[in-house]
Amino acid sequence: MCATPEDRRDICAVCGWRLHDDPVLGELTAADLAAAEAALQAAEHDWDLRAAALAAPDPGDRSCLAAVIRGGPPQREERSGAVLPSGRSAPDDLPAPAGHGAPLDELRHGRAELSFVECAPDGLHLTRVTFTEAGIPILRDTDSTPWRTVVPALDAEATLRRFQLAGGNGTLPPVDRQAFDDAVRGWLTPSLPTVRGTTAVLLRPPPGWELLRRAAAVVARDHAVRLELPADRTASVEPGHPGETPARRAAVDRVRRLLRTLPLLTDHTLLLARADRDTGTVRPYSHVLFPAGSRLAPGETATAEVTVYGGATGSSPLHLPVLAGTPAADGNGAPTVTVHRLKVGALEPARLTFVLRGPGEVDLVAPASERPPEQSFVDVPRLLSGLPRRMVRPPRLDLLFTVELSGADLAETEERLTFVRDVAALLARRDHTGTAVRVGAVGHYDHTDYESTWAKEGTLLRAPVVARPPAELPRALADWTPALRRQDAVSSLEDALHAAASLSAVHSGTAKACRVLLIVGRRPPAPSRQHGVVRACPRGTDWRAALARLRTDGFRVLARADPATGPPPPDTAGRQTRRYADEAWRALGADGVLRPGTDSAQDAVRALDPPWRHEGPECPFAFAAPLM
Repeated sequence: MCATPEDRRDICAVCGWRLHDDPVLGELTAADLAAAEAALQAAEHDWDLRAAALAAPDPGDRSCLAAVIRGGPPQREERSGAVLPSGRSAPDDLPAPAGHGAPLDELRHGRAELSFVECAPDGLHLTRVTFTEAGIPILRDTDSTPWRTVVPALDAEATLRRFQLAGGNGTLPPVDRQAFDDAVRGWLTPSLPTVRGTTAVLLRPPPGWELLRRAAAVVARDHAVRLELPADRTASVEPGHPGETPARRAAVDRVRRLLRTLPLLTDHTLLLARADRDTGTVRPYSHVLFPAGSRLAPGETATAEVTVYGGATGSSPLHLPVLAGTPAADGNGAPTVTVHRLKVGALEPARLTFVLRGPGEVDLVAPASERPPEQSFVDVPRLLSGLPRRMVRPPRLDLLFTVELSGADLAETEERLTFVRDVAALLARRDHTGTAVRVGAVGHYDHTDYESTWAKEGTLLRAPVVARPPAELPRALADWTPALRRQDAVSSLEDALHAAASLSAVHSGTAKACRVLLIVGRRPPAPSRQHGVVRACPRGTDWRAALARLRTDGFRVLARADPATGPPPPDTAGRQTRRYADEAWRALGADGVLRPGTDSAQDAVRALDPPWRHEGPECPFAFAAPLM
């Protein structure tokens, strides 16, 4: 039965019952023997209940244990949990580590390998970890062996086997403790050889599992265990490789969660490009996402946000390599952590959010991106050798608007003014220096007598807004008032074109500017002479001559006109008016057409922007700063 205790405080290692009581003088009576027998049976029952609660935490899973628990199945008052005996369950054979042991982050310095040994309820696990020079852990392999392979004497049924590992005896054949220790030692000898530079880290088993405690004690006695750590079994298991067993995947995840708490030995950087503002020379640029020394608490993550910018074309996805450290000029010296690819529009910003899960574990979580099929094949030095020599800045953009201020209602005119303000705002965001874009505008009404009290009689044009930074244009248009139109054939666009042509004379220092006129309206200009039923301009202004002058002065003319909808008019006058409008807008939009409701202000900016050029190949990286 139970061995004699060394002192009055010890308990039985088998049944958990205290082996002492008040001293009794004289020979034991039958009542004393019966009471002792009843107490022993109660202790055996409580001990098995404790093991059953560990083996099957859900009482509904204990049906196979009810037949083996000594003293019968649990009573109703015992079903919610095990009755735990007081005091220690058995002497603790695990040698106490010196102090708190070497911290895990100190053990990795100069170590060829760390071997994490875990005695878990599902088996014995050995996970080998090596570290790169940058301090990034690499999980080499995991040797997971089920308990039945190590100790065949354990029961074949999983729940009963867990019951035995928790120390339960019941009515099952007893597991010889010494034979159990020898079996664990036999597994360790070939699995955990003593290799120079290798350090063992013991992941402590969960409390209360008696045989797991014995197995851990064998590991601690027979091998140079430098550190003992609790194994986190609360977090969910991450997806593993196909064919990987759940036990092995869970063991790897428990080790990974420990490694994620190590501090970063090197900066984790995002590799970008930067163009010199004066010369346009392109050089690599390392943006620090997570600095060296950063560390996470168990289960914690950290985020970093950075704004990057697209290159000259935006046609190909850009590489976003995250490296451990800052690479040399040739791209070597900083191992790759991860590489994502993201398509960013030409010259457009993109806000990126990266999350740090541990050393060497960085993911791009926003926006959605793609990864190369095999990250190990992403050759960062080769990508760096493919940087363009320099980015060639485009000429300054000189943009003029003509805006029709007469409409069927106020909403029609307001939509045009809103479009012009949005285009100006987008250009202002891209022109960070305030020198790359100049805008102006001419507003025009009808030739008819004014049917609105908002405009003075005879007013055809608003005073032109001359070249200024785009951020100032909305304020300059604040007092432009709309008018209601009463005829739908023509507007005074020809006078607006003539005013724009008068402003387009080439001055000194502006010859290299990219000049664009954007016509925003609905009705075509009036002809210089009567065109069928289409009345001529009262002033005889020839819009074709003004258009030719603008193009001679280097303007590219784009049209944003409300399209004619519906079937052709049934009457001759309507057909003549439609035909003239179609011909006029075709000529005005020969350099490009934008459609209201289809092409946004952003589309217009793309069409207006003079293109950047790159000498050499297209840049494979995003830019750290806007090119504009």
